[in-house]
Amino acid sequence: MTLAAEGARDPGSIHLTRIAWLQAGLLVLGAGAWRLRSGRATLAFFLAGLASMLFWHLHRWIVARMLTPSVRVRWVFGFLGLGKLALLALILRGMMECFPLEVIPSVTGILLFSAAILLEAATLLVRSEAE
Repeated sequence: MTLAAEGARDPGSIHLTRIAWLQAGLLVLGAGAWRLRSGRATLAFFLAGLASMLFWHLHRWIVARMLTPSVRVRWVFGFLGLGKLALLALILRGMMECFPLEVIPSVTGILLFSAAILLEAATLLVRSEAE
């Protein structure tokens, strides 16, 4: 059985997938909104949003593999989780060097990660348990 087939049975994977789709939708909407300001702002937002989405998928991959009884495997993926944070810091540093005047679009792009999670949480509050 593949990992994708195992994840399909997990009810939490539905929420993780929905969060990824919300991020994609927010990326498109936000890029359109920043387009009204300038092309550089749009590019900064889009690149930061893309980095946020890649960070989310890397996070999902690492956490899914940490859920194992093997302590050694959990340690390995725990250190990969720390490496993921270092990678995010390097991406942010590079973006600030490339787009020093576009801080607000960059930050809003990075916040796609949090905004999509909050939207999914709001959806769960409103949605009935019967569905």
